[in-house]
Parts: sequence; structure tokens; C-alpha cells
Amino acid sequence: MISGRVRAAGAILGFVLGVFPAMALAQTEPMLPVPLVPVEQNVPTDFPLEQGRTVVDRPRPEVSPLGIQAGQFFIYPHAELDEAYSDNIFATNLHAKNDFITVLTPGADVRSNFGTNALNLSAGAVITQYLSHSALSTRDPYLRADGRLDIDNIHDLHGALNFARTHEDPGSPDVTGAAVQPVHVTTYGGAAGFEQTKLRFLYSADVSAQRSEYESVPGTGGVTIPQSDRDDWAYELALRGGYEFQPGYQVFLRGAVNLRDYDHGAGNGSPIRSSYGYRADAGVRIDLTGTIFVEAFAGWFDQIYESALLGSISGPDIGVNLVWNATELTSVSFKVERNVQDVPTSVVGAALVPGYTHSTVAARVDHELLRNLLLNGQATFVNDDFQGANRTDNDYLLGAGVKYLVNRYFYLGADYTFEHRDSSGTQATNQFTRNIFMLRASTQF
Repeated sequence: MISGRVRAAGAILGFVLGVFPAMALAQTEPMLPVPLVPVEQNVPTDFPLEQGRTVVDRPRPEVSPLGIQAGQFFIYPHAELDEAYSDNIFATNLHAKNDFITVLTPGADVRSNFGTNALNLSAGAVITQYLSHSALSTRDPYLRADGRLDIDNIHDLHGALNFARTHEDPGSPDVTGAAVQPVHVTTYGGAAGFEQTKLRFLYSADVSAQRSEYESVPGTGGVTIPQSDRDDWAYELALRGGYEFQPGYQVFLRGAVNLRDYDHGAGNGSPIRSSYGYRADAGVRIDLTGTIFVEAFAGWFDQIYESALLGSISGPDIGVNLVWNATELTSVSFKVERNVQDVPTSVVGAALVPGYTHSTVAARVDHELLRNLLLNGQATFVNDDFQGANRTDNDYLLGAGVKYLVNRYFYLGADYTFEHRDSSGTQATNQFTRNIFMLRASTQF
């Protein structure tokens, strides 16, 4: 049984307490990347772009926060206030409701300044308040830590711990259309790994564990929609080996296995969604000194469910991460991702639907109009193809934004997002269109 294998894996990975690093904590894109340790004020400001970096990531010492030095650490307090307007907060096709939304994001980042090794901490919260529909308001704290132990110049051990309370808003593919409030989820866990870098032969090994606990959500008609069948532990072991046959050109092989152990099924004869899976890929990584960076891979994935009634989900595993710095002022980014997501029974209304393949294609352009004035535009296509259900969702998102760095302590911004969803099949969900406008103000030290 999978549960026995999961317990064995838990014993092996018991020293790890954290989550997958891909977990997004905030609802809004941060105004700036995590601050770098301050540099001297006389450092030139025409920094060349580095591996995989865009013009947004370029250091700007004249407007970067100085932080508060405490021994070998720098502390960066920050707070952001966003005022948004959405014309369809419940993501519905008919009788759309609009509202103004205030988002307050206080927090602090701590960055080490050691000669070797590293230790970083971040803590804060995303506080969302709806003006007319207060039941949608949320309070989401987060705490994370990561570190690196340099064994020597080419080997290191690294790890991370993470805790967060987040939520899924109406319109998410994992939230039933009958929900009238966000679905709240608490996640915690960690990751650890070892890698060899700076040589022609490169390799890494990483393990991770994540716990997710969901809260019941009120539904239409005064009913309560249980979510506890989504509570689970997820474990992953990933290996990667690469060879740089000439500077800037690398080929690699990578593989990963995972275990997903759910506490229980949804009841009424629904099978438990515990599963195990793997993915194996071959790829190439090219870095032309900050001008073009691309990592692309192709392979196969398979997620096999414990219950024979659920079967398995398999298919091509593909991915692309491309950054093209067309000029020193303009960057173009392109990403392709594909993975398997389990689906709650409450979403599809069918006990024998295990999950869906989630595919994303995204493009973005960033332009540095002035040293302290950044423009961006982006387009995203998302396809969710449900296994065992007659349902396919296609999401189309367009967006544009501007960031104005007033000085090292204060900056402003504005964003616009257009979203449209088509859902087809006999088990299709709501189709909807919505527009979101956002103004931002942030302070940092």
C-alpha cells in the first residue's frame, strides 16, 4: 500500500520540515526583488545584466534600501499598500459583483553578509479587506527561512523552512463555484539539498516535504462545503546532473519521484487520492553572458493513484525558461510549465476524477524607460485538462504595469489585469471575464 511507503519515506525525510520553494505567498507581484546586501555608494550604476536577470532585477544603489545593519546581518523593513478594483470578484458569468479591495503587506527581510555561507529570514503578512463584501477579506501571515553551508568553493548544502496561511479565491480551478468565501489553507514544511557547482560536471540532490491543511468553506444556500479530503503530506526527491561542454552551454538529465499521502477520502464511497509519481527529463541550458539565458527540457511524467478506480495521469513533461535582454533597457521573458494537480471532489462533482494537467505559457516584456521608471506588459495562457471528466478550462490573461522608484524609501506603481476563462464539456465550470485595476504605494528602509 502507498500509505506504508509514505510512512517509510517520512522516516527517511523526517529531518526536513518545509514546503516546495514554488509556493507563492503574496497575492500581488512584489514591487521589487528581495533587496541585496548594500554596496558602497561610489559603485557605478551601469551594472551589466547577469544570468537569467532582467532589467527589473538590475541593482540600483541610488534607490535601493540601505537596511539596518545588525552585526553581520542587514534588516529590511517594508510595507506596501495596494488599492484595487475588480469588476467580478466572484468570477461569475452572470450578475457579476464588483468591489474595491485594500491590500496591506507589512514585512521584513533579514539577509546575512558573511564571507561564506548564507542565512536569510523573511516574515510578514498579506492583509486583504473588501469594502462591500467583507466575507472575502483575508489575513495571511507567512514566515520563511533559507540557508546555505559552503563546504568548499564548489560544494554546498542548502535548506529552507516555510510556514504560511494562504487562500484560494473564487475563480480558482480548485474552488467550487458554490463557494461564497475564499478557501483557507495552512502549509508548512521544508527542503534540503546538496550540489556541486563551478565545474564542467554539475550535480544536485534535493528532498522536500509539505503539509497542507484546508478549512471548510461556506457555500450558497447556507451549506458548508468540507475541504478536509484535501489535507495531505507531499514528499519529493529530485536528482539532476549536467555537463558544461563549453562555457555557457550545458546539457543535463534530471528526475524526480514524489509521494502524496492524503488523510482520507471525501466520503460517500469516494476513493482516497493518495498517489505516487515520477518525472524524467533531458534538457539544455544556455547562458550568453546576460544577453540570452534559456533552460529548456522535455521528458515524461506519470502520477499513479493508489485506488485503481482513479487510474493515472501521464503525458509529456516540457518546460522553458527564456530571458532575452534585447537591449540593456529591454528584457523579454518566456516560460512554459506543465504539471499534475489533484482536484477536490467538490469541484467536479464526480468521485472518480483524480486531477488535471495544468499547462502554462507566459510571455513578459520589461522596459527601463528611465533609471527609476519601469514599464511591463505580459500575456499568459493556462490550460487545465481534467482526467476522467468531460471538462477543459482555458484561461487568458493580459496585463500591464508601471513602477516609479521615487527614492530609496518610497515607490509607486499601477497595474491592470484582464482575465477571461472558457470552460467546455458537460462538467464545465463558470465562464467569466473580469478586469482588475490596482494602485500601489510602498515604503522600505
